[in-house]
Amino acid sequence: MELSSRKKKILGLLVERYIKTAEPVSSGEIKSLYGEEISSATIRSELASLEEMGYLVQPHVSAGRIPTEIAYKLYVENVLSGEKKEIRVAGVRDYLGKKIVEIEDVVRNTARVISDATNYTSVIVIKNTDDIRIREVKLVEVDAGKALVVIITDSGVIKDNIIEIPVNMGNGYITAANSVVNDLFADKTLRDVKNASASIDDEMMQYHDIFDKIIKLLEEYASGRHNKVFVEGTSKMFQHPEFSEIDNARDFIRLLDEKDKLGELMTNDGDIELSVRIGKPDGLEGNCSMVTARYSIGGAEIGKAGVIGPERMDYDKVVSVLHYIQKVFNGEETPDDNNKEKKNGEIRTRK
Repeated sequence: MELSSRKKKILGLLVERYIKTAEPVSSGEIKSLYGEEISSATIRSELASLEEMGYLVQPHVSAGRIPTEIAYKLYVENVLSGEKKEIRVAGVRDYLGKKIVEIEDVVRNTARVISDATNYTSVIVIKNTDDIRIREVKLVEVDAGKALVVIITDSGVIKDNIIEIPVNMGNGYITAANSVVNDLFADKTLRDVKNASASIDDEMMQYHDIFDKIIKLLEEYASGRHNKVFVEGTSKMFQHPEFSEIDNARDFIRLLDEKDKLGELMTNDGDIELSVRIGKPDGLEGNCSMVTARYSIGGAEIGKAGVIGPERMDYDKVVSVLHYIQKVFNGEETPDDNNKEKKNGEIRTRK
């Protein structure tokens, strides 16, 4: 049933109030928040109607009302369809501004920043490493018989290591090896290069040892991995009153422990840029909600980042934080001298 504009406004005010207070909201509070003339009787009637329609529940006869899962879903639809405010988050660009970055370091630090900015638990899932595409392999001689290998992919640097190389091969050996290695590996996925040694012909045999070492590095990186899950800010959930209840706390801990399930929940939304899951109907137990966003570096998707909070999480703030960080990862956000971020993880809303 389509809600009238008045019902939508009352429901939105109630959800926002409950998000802030975690306390049942009374008709008197709605009247004070409504912002225009409306009678107490009308508000009570509308609240009763919204309760009959399943958007609200009343814990006790004399108490105010709290939103249900379908009320949150309607509220989130309005948040996602409306104009997004932008919350600038300090620190993210610092990780992406380095010429050489380990993608897992970027992910860990970004997860920490998201958790600090939202005061909820953050989760980032890196997609299957077999699908990562190699852009370049760099070999740099660092000592006699030793070279630094840097493997650069479409999602950053995934591996760097020192390997042993043949000695007394002449000044042009590393340069030639760089060229041959990139001819063999460039623009291939990790899956493609696992059997790359079979493609080495007789003219390349002098580089066979280097090929084997590079493939071993890649296999070590990808071994036993599918979607890798990073979690930050677990303890922040227990600052919210919902998780003082033992059943909710137990369900939340179980969700974080089941990394495969958590990864599936975050990655089975296809190409949706930003998705929201709320409560049991969406596969979450323990009064939990989850907001996730796709992230790319240099146009290549590296995985998804999300926030787990109570059903009454501040969706507007969470969506704004994820949207801003998404823009930074996509290279759409650049420094603004007139509106720089503050240090120490503080967040600021741009007008």
